[in-house]
This record gives sequence, C-alpha cells and structure tokens, in this order.
Amino acid sequence: MKELRGRVAVVTGGASGIGKALAKAFLGEGMKVVIADVEERALQAATQELGGEISGVVTDVSDPASVNALAERVFALHGACHILCNNAGVSAPNLDLWETEPSDFQWVHGVNVQGVAHGVQGAGALVAREAVRWAEAHALAREHSGSKG
Repeated sequence: MKELRGRVAVVTGGASGIGKALAKAFLGEGMKVVIADVEERALQAATQELGGEISGVVTDVSDPASVNALAERVFALHGACHILCNNAGVSAPNLDLWETEPSDFQWVHGVNVQGVAHGVQGAGALVAREAVRWAEAHALAREHSGSKG
C-alpha cells in the first residue's frame, strides 16, 4: 500500500502502550483510525488525547462476538479496513509461577493467543473480503508466542 492518507486502520489494545503509539503514527499519516480496547475509560481518554479522525470501540478480543461486533462497527463507520493490528496483549500478575492462578493463564491465553485468532477470523476476514474486492487492502496480523510478556 503506497498511500496511507484516507485509509482505515484498526488497532486492538489501542488505548495504551504500543497500540496507542501505532494509532498516533497512523493518524500522523492521515489515516482514519479505530482503536479497540476492553478498558472503556482508557479508550475514551486515548481518543480525546490523540484527536483527529479516530474512534474507539470497547472490545474484548478474547470474545469472538465482541471482535465480530468491532468488525461490523468499522465497516459501518468507514466501509473498509486497510490495516488491522492485532496488538492487544496482557500479562499475568508479577508473581512466582506457583502463586499464579489457573484463571491468570486462561486470561493471558484468551487475549494473547485466542484474541489474535478472533481478530484474523473476524475483522481479518472482512479485510480479506475487501482485499479480494478491491485488491488493495492488507491485513497485518502476525503470529504470537504463547504470551507477549
């Protein structure tokens, strides 16, 4: 994709950290940006701070229905998604391994592994549909290790 201006980027985990930095960079290129995050207050604060053509959608990437709702919202708002960054990630509390609860492992796996799969199958499928239709869209999804810690 040679020209980013006017294109649409979606960034999961976009309310903070790397996701927020990606959103800022995309906005700097003149893109329309949708950030998705499970933390509603952080999402609102990030959209206000970053300004520009940005919107936020509360999304739990560990839930396929939530990711599908994100995809539908993006296409309702913009009619396309040219760049998808499956960026959301979490880590378990900083405890010794034997003090970590099984639910912590399930949560980390749900976001860091399943969340990427849901993004590819949900929003990524819609990006791919547009790629076939317009021969221009690109889905940027990468394989992830078991956790992004």
